[in-house]
Amino acid sequence: MTDEPTVLYEVQDKVCTITLNRPRVLNAISRAMKAEFVEAFDRAEADPEVSVILLRGAGRAFCAGVDLKEAAANPWENSVTGWRWHLTTLLAMCLRMWNSSKPVIAAVRGHALGSGCDLALSADLTVAASDANFGEPEIRGTSGPPGLMMPWVVGLKRAKELLLFGDSVNAEQAERYGMCTRVFPLESFDEEVERYARRLAAIPAVALSLNKRSINKSFEMMGLRNALDFNTEMMISTNMSKPAEQREARRAQIAAGGLKEMLAKRDEGLA
Repeated sequence: MTDEPTVLYEVQDKVCTITLNRPRVLNAISRAMKAEFVEAFDRAEADPEVSVILLRGAGRAFCAGVDLKEAAANPWENSVTGWRWHLTTLLAMCLRMWNSSKPVIAAVRGHALGSGCDLALSADLTVAASDANFGEPEIRGTSGPPGLMMPWVVGLKRAKELLLFGDSVNAEQAERYGMCTRVFPLESFDEEVERYARRLAAIPAVALSLNKRSINKSFEMMGLRNALDFNTEMMISTNMSKPAEQREARRAQIAAGGLKEMLAKRDEGLA
């Protein structure tokens, strides 16, 4: 065990950098990270020196999704109540970004998968390194994304293809589909991201806040929030539909062969 924070916080030149800080597990989302993530955004929201929030991951990945090893070792209750807790706490991370009065930039390098992809899609702007890959593979484990932003970002047909197959896409494809707004070379990614964030922070803060609110309201009037609430109910039902033997087999695979073996077994025949 370690007391190292799972989320880092830094402010410089009106840009608050919030960093997912579990690089050894590709910044997989733990229970502690859920709480620290929301606390960091609350802190940035209250700070008058912050105009722009930059979300990134430590090390070689943005976020590989939920920490499946933690979930296997210490599972939540397999009940409507247990699944509602798990799914709504993940959705709360996405909505904390959406609800922030300050624009949020997600800087993605490496993996942005599962709930990590949800976070990337929930940001106001998403920039990617040339090595980035985005995907929502949850359907292959009889589940789905807690933060169903994909249809609102890429459109109906593309969302169905990505979410029903569970495939991942590279940075170039993600830019073409509208999942990210810029792709920067990996070797200059940090410098390009910093320049991008500071350029946005040069816009008057009140203008950023009011324009973000207006844009978001347009999507909320089209039903985004109702759709997210409905998705939570569907994902509770989907996850509750898993046979007990399937859940136990998954935990046993992680314990015996590790996460990579379990994921490889899950994806057999889908390449």
